[in-house]
Amino acid sequence: MENKKKSNIFNKLFLILIIMFLCLYSISVMGYKDKRQETKTLYTEEMIRKFESDVEKGKEIDINDYFTYEEVDYSNKSSELGEKISKSVDYVSSKSLEFMSNLFTYLFD
Repeated sequence: MENKKKSNIFNKLFLILIIMFLCLYSISVMGYKDKRQETKTLYTEEMIRKFESDVEKGKEIDINDYFTYEEVDYSNKSSELGEKISKSVDYVSSKSLEFMSNLFTYLFD
C-alpha cells in the first residue's frame, strides 16, 4: 500500500513539473517574440522618420546611423528561476525519452 502512495505522489509531482514546464515555456516564447516584434516595429518607424528628416535637411547619410539597436534585458530573479526550472524539466524529459527509446530498441531488436 505504501508503494502505491509513493508512486502516486511521484506521478503527481511529475505531472505538476510537466505542467509548470509547459506553462513557463509557452509564456517565455510568446512574450519574447511579441516584445521583440513590437520593439522592431517602433524602432523602424523612428528610424524612418529620422532618415526622412535627414534627407529633407540635405545631411550626409550614413547607413550605420540608422541601425544602432540597443537591447534591454528585462529578466529578473523569478524569470531566471522559471527558465532554469524549464530547462531542467526539458533536460530530464528528453533524457528519459532517450533512455526509453534506447530501452525499447534493445528489448525489441
